[in-house]
Amino acid sequence: MSKAKVRKVAVLLAAAMVAVLLGGCGLSFDASGYVKALLDNSYKGDPTAFVEQKVGTKEQAQELYKQGIDTEMKSLTSEADVSEELEAEFREVIENVFKKVKYTVGESTRKGDSYEVVVKYQKMNIFASAMESFNTSSQAYVEEVSNKAENGEETSEKEVNEQIFTLLKDALKDAMENPSYADEASTIIHVELKNNIWAPNEADVQNLEKLLFDMDVLEGMQ
Repeated sequence: MSKAKVRKVAVLLAAAMVAVLLGGCGLSFDASGYVKALLDNSYKGDPTAFVEQKVGTKEQAQELYKQGIDTEMKSLTSEADVSEELEAEFREVIENVFKKVKYTVGESTRKGDSYEVVVKYQKMNIFASAMESFNTSSQAYVEEVSNKAENGEETSEKEVNEQIFTLLKDALKDAMENPSYADEASTIIHVELKNNIWAPNEADVQNLEKLLFDMDVLEGMQ
């Protein structure tokens, strides 16, 4: 499994969030509620605000969330031969990791054809401990496979993939049980009006991804 693929575990649902657009430019537009709706649905799988803000139906919200998780899983397992059972278990872990993010959507300020929405957050430190555990367990497994090979015992590629992904899943699951969080900080999400459609600024959304997790730990792994 490539290091680039490991990093993709941390990539959140920016594409899904950007794809959800709210038409109209009426004065009643609630930019803060809109951003909360997108974040809650993308990270928590909670469509409540999504429906209340009339971004879309509950079914559309659920489908959008599913597509986002599908994208994450595809990036992880597209080149790996893993069982459906393991993929389902991994999917559940990824969903639960996303649900543990901490953020609060604050007030918005209109500036011309855009709103500035304050988002307070606490960075979740999960990947440092997860990757430390994974590196230790995977190295031990590689040594085990090497020793077997020296003794004439073959290990299939499918078996190796299954075990490596199991180790990564277990490392993330264990780290998720007791993550630590940094002190509260804040960032701005701009919601911009283009062609009579309100949409979050893509760069702001991508930046938020990096702020919610200790992704800097993974930067040197690519």
